[in-house]
Amino acid sequence: MSNRLVCRICGSEKEIPTCCDRSMLVKDDYLLCCCSVECEHKPLPECCDQKMDYLFV
Repeated sequence: MSNRLVCRICGSEKEIPTCCDRSMLVKDDYLLCCCSVECEHKPLPECCDQKMDYLFV
């Protein structure tokens, strides 16, 4: 099992997205690319009208 995003309400889980062939980093409420300054940061996905939480396994 890998690090995932999880919804506290319904329990739905998603894989951490990738960028530049690597998993993105989670910082505050954003997903960041670890390789390139040119890559944009993205807000955490939402589920049940709230941001998903990072689950480190």
